[in-house]
Amino acid sequence: MPVAVGQSASPYDARQHDALIVARREGRVTGAEALRRLKAWLASPIDDGEARRRVASDAIAIASADGQYAEAVALGRQFAPSTLDTYALGPLAVAARRAHDSDLRGEVIGVWRARQPAAREPRVHEAWWRLEGGDLAAAQALYSELSQPAPTRIEDRVALLELRGALARARKDTLQALGAYTEAGALRPGRVDLRREADFLLAASGAASSALESAEAAQRADPGSFSPLALSTLQQEALAQRLRWAIRARDQRLGMERVAALDRVLADQEAALARVDAAAPQAEPVDADAWRTVRARLQSDRLLALVERGRPAEAIALYDTLRATDTNIPAYGLAAVGRALAQERRSIEAVPVYEAALAWRGADMPMPDETWFGLVYAYLDVGRFADADALLQRIEAATPAHLRLAPEAGRPNGEYSDVSGLRGLVQLYSDRPALAQQSFSVLTREAPLNAGYVHGAALTERLREHPEASLTRYEALAADSPYDSGARIGHVEAQLDASEFAQARRRAESLYADMPDSVPVREMERKRRALVGPRLDVDAEASSGGAAIANHEWRIDSRLSSGLIDDRWRVFYEQTLGRGSTGIGNANWARGGIGIGWEQGRWLAEGIVQHANTGPYRNSVAGRLDYRAGDAWRLSATYDGDSRELPWKARAAGIGAHEFGTSVGYVVDESRRFDLKWQRLDFSDGNRRDGVDIGWRERWISTPAFQLETRLGADASRGRAIDAPYFNPSSDSSVQFSVRAQWLNWKRDDRQFFQVVELGGGSYRQAGFGSGPTWSLRYEHRWNLGPKLTLRYGLLVGGHPYDGVRERQRGVFLNLSTPLP
Repeated sequence: MPVAVGQSASPYDARQHDALIVARREGRVTGAEALRRLKAWLASPIDDGEARRRVASDAIAIASADGQYAEAVALGRQFAPSTLDTYALGPLAVAARRAHDSDLRGEVIGVWRARQPAAREPRVHEAWWRLEGGDLAAAQALYSELSQPAPTRIEDRVALLELRGALARARKDTLQALGAYTEAGALRPGRVDLRREADFLLAASGAASSALESAEAAQRADPGSFSPLALSTLQQEALAQRLRWAIRARDQRLGMERVAALDRVLADQEAALARVDAAAPQAEPVDADAWRTVRARLQSDRLLALVERGRPAEAIALYDTLRATDTNIPAYGLAAVGRALAQERRSIEAVPVYEAALAWRGADMPMPDETWFGLVYAYLDVGRFADADALLQRIEAATPAHLRLAPEAGRPNGEYSDVSGLRGLVQLYSDRPALAQQSFSVLTREAPLNAGYVHGAALTERLREHPEASLTRYEALAADSPYDSGARIGHVEAQLDASEFAQARRRAESLYADMPDSVPVREMERKRRALVGPRLDVDAEASSGGAAIANHEWRIDSRLSSGLIDDRWRVFYEQTLGRGSTGIGNANWARGGIGIGWEQGRWLAEGIVQHANTGPYRNSVAGRLDYRAGDAWRLSATYDGDSRELPWKARAAGIGAHEFGTSVGYVVDESRRFDLKWQRLDFSDGNRRDGVDIGWRERWISTPAFQLETRLGADASRGRAIDAPYFNPSSDSSVQFSVRAQWLNWKRDDRQFFQVVELGGGSYRQAGFGSGPTWSLRYEHRWNLGPKLTLRYGLLVGGHPYDGVRERQRGVFLNLSTPLP
């Protein structure tokens, strides 16, 4: 009987049912129309139970074959699997799998296995169901059962190979899975899904670029073989692999060639994103999440590529855009953003990004990993030293010296070396150089050829004020590891500390030419230019209450220096402005001078021609000669033809003085130093005053946030016994002990704010007046704003006896040093 397409299928008629099924097989009726007719019959009374069973079974089979899996599952829920014909169980199992209805799928397979216990197809379906449910052992057992004896039918062999490939993939045996799908594709070359699986496995096995080429070739030969989503997914994986190759290639090359591959990846990423943006809006709603995932991975790869290319600001801008659209950025993308923020000196923002990256991966995040290291440094850069120490302890606990799983026992763990070096660097960056020196001493003794350890030891010597020892280590490291960028940067900084400016410039220029894209190299060059460039230094102070010296006084000393000329010469202008109010009159002093300085290695020499507004020595010269005799000894000699140390009362009386001085310093390290100084003032009134000062400075406590040091000093002076209008004891001496405490209150990368309190006390003895106590209190704020500015200011108060009269002095001070553009 002919089928009237589009007419109602009620009431049910067996002959019309038969005709409908034939028409569907011959393609004269669409699956949707056939399903509508069958569902209409199911909605009407059918007296024959066998007929109703057949209608339901056909409806499920047609719905599943037509891709209407939700409809098939709904019918399967309405009509229990046990009431369906056996031929409908396979299509219903497929529909339940596609609709992710595991419970219905298990029920269908159970009924199917009970009806056909020896059949292959239900066992294959059960194996897939077990595998996708996580029961790998049961799935493997069914595979073994299906393999014996080996099937001979092509379809059975293909199904078994697909199952073997899926089992291998579940075991993360990518090569075995690839082999299974490749063999299945050879048996059924027309199955594009098999080729698609093989290409994805090829990408997962480390040949993503080859997989993409294969897929694109298949798409050209047979359009539709790969969906736009599949091609974009493979393209993302291929670009991610090329990015990893480009990073490795960059680290093995010098000059602009090192970033050529990275630039090509960045360009291709733009094209891939344009492809995704064009195809995603036209995709089926069911694929929307997959498209979003592909786009998020492409953008995350781009974040990493921008950071590796040395463009952190662009990476941050892209991250802000992605965050505004609630893009789910994976852990490696977040870690790249954390690096970019840290490189841009925005570690306060980098910390939560690093933490989000670790939370994204959770327990799957390997330890140690660059993300963990980045978070440790970010904690240090924002002053969260306790958090950095706690995290480092976790990393150390999770990184044994020997591998736990290795072909043979006792194999060294390469990551342990990185973590050990990190401990020393953390100690160094948190103002514990003595501990860092102990750590690197042990490490370099155990692994003398480890470049990271030697670099850490050289950096420690430099920060412990041992420039010669630091240079020696860096020179040896340059011979052993000439292309280590961290060691090369450290070598430049050590040469700058040692005033080897020409060598530092040449080495820095070579380094910049080799790695112009490197953020650390650019940062090193920025610091070098600030150090050797023009600079302004200002020292200002004002006080009152010391009538023996001056009732009120203030003075501003400033120096404007040129940048280095020929890597050793500077021209500078010095100016001093001051005023003193005394009991015998007021004195205003203004002096300016032009000088030239020469600094090379251990030597520093300066000379200046100066002119003052008043005094017998208003036209004068001054000079200075410093010599660093190794890492321990510092020698200096000075001369000033119009001394700054002249008492204000002497200036008010029209008296001047020449000043001579020498000093010897012995530097043990940054925490201990001894000084001996001699000074002579040769007054124009015939008086001469000689003084000697000896001092010992010791730092007792040095932690990331607090330092405590003391200074013990003694001085004595003697003058010619003449009647002078200024304070002029025939002899005097003093002993002073002071304690200085410094707190770190704020830290953002290389910017810091400290509060300092210094309390001193001692005894002063003056010939003819006996001894009396002295005391002083100083409170200071100190700002270190990287290489841009150093600023100190504060208050001071003290008591001192002069000619038997106790005087209290109060004052303020300010010191500023900044490089000029």
